[in-house]
Amino acid sequence: MRKTRLMLLTCTAAAIALFAAGCTGGSGSTSAGKKVTITLATNQITAENTGTSPVFQSVIKQFEKDNPNVTIQLEESQATALQQVVQLAFANRKVPDVFNFWRPQPAFNMDKYIASGELGDLTSLSKQVKSEFPSDAWQTATVNGKTWGLPLTDFAVPLVADKAVFTKAGVPLPTTWNLLMSDVKALKAKGIIPFAVTTQPSPQSDDRLFDYVLDRELGNAKALQLFEGKGGSFTAPDVKKALSDYLELSAGNGPSDAAALDDNGVIAKYINTGKAAMLVDNSGYLPSIDATTAKNMVVLPFPTIPGGAETSPHMEKDLTTLMYASSASLKDPTKGPIVQKLLKALTSPASQTQIANNGVLAAATNVKVDPAKAGQFFADVQTTTANEPGDKWLGNGRTPEQEQTFYPLMAQAWSGSLTASSFAKQLDSMFVKG
Repeated sequence: MRKTRLMLLTCTAAAIALFAAGCTGGSGSTSAGKKVTITLATNQITAENTGTSPVFQSVIKQFEKDNPNVTIQLEESQATALQQVVQLAFANRKVPDVFNFWRPQPAFNMDKYIASGELGDLTSLSKQVKSEFPSDAWQTATVNGKTWGLPLTDFAVPLVADKAVFTKAGVPLPTTWNLLMSDVKALKAKGIIPFAVTTQPSPQSDDRLFDYVLDRELGNAKALQLFEGKGGSFTAPDVKKALSDYLELSAGNGPSDAAALDDNGVIAKYINTGKAAMLVDNSGYLPSIDATTAKNMVVLPFPTIPGGAETSPHMEKDLTTLMYASSASLKDPTKGPIVQKLLKALTSPASQTQIANNGVLAAATNVKVDPAKAGQFFADVQTTTANEPGDKWLGNGRTPEQEQTFYPLMAQAWSGSLTASSFAKQLDSMFVKG
């Protein structure tokens, strides 16, 4: 296993030259039996991805052992620096043989990569592992009828509650919509913060509760269309009702210093100390809940809303990491079979189980988490996520430019400074095309 570590925070000239050199397709003959080098661009083998790091390292080591003529040339990046690396690779038509990346949506330039013809079509390969992943995962991985990536990890937004806080307050767990609404008032009256939330613009958690209310009342498809500007208005009566219900649930029910704390900070200050009762956030932040508190945490289906479009609980979730390949590598008679074999190894049931046991939400359906390794709380999150149908994150319908004005508006909603009417008008001005 060869490594080229790219600690990119900006796309420096040195890094550009280094990556371009590393993505030539490798050295050695591609004839059968001769040495073959497969480039793998990843941000999964870094200190910031400790959950997947040991899995990737183990799989690659075993793959090279099982295929002694193959060398995996690693091109490593830290976190979101991978976006710049991949963008450069496509621009220079030097796409790595295999790489992990975010889901195929315009916010990550994936529409451009698909249109370039440089991204490999994995439709045929996906059929071989179709049963291992849920249908919502394949829907995310598929664009224009073709599948472009194999699922690796998920993000999900579970409703989690500290049952010890509820018990101490003498308040029942929010298993229904009416209980959730009354619980918020009862908790606040007892000096307990109902929701631990940050209103910082990035990373975001202040839109998660909002998404659930819109999805439950309107349905995920209609809610997405509103943000995409494909029909309807936020001022329509059914949408305004959803906005009103959301404001009743959220306004003034987060920490007073929500704008000063990020996701990890708000968990440390309010969840780990028992000062807040509930969290509705990206599952990637759940490891910030300390072990003692985690023993008291329960995962609850976000309640359905009487009269709403969703009559059974869905969980907001989506693929966050997929494995991709270059079209040139897949077409190469020698590299193609090796690339497909490597993709399957990295996303196999065994790898998915290892990922989950390291506290990262795996995308596969039938992952059996070992509570002794990942903890019972995370095991429950993994199981609940796999069992509930998926709603797409409504952020998929927003452009990066729109989010620059959307998240400050969400902060206003949490502060209690908006009415349903003013909220609807501002959302219309952002997302509804005239």
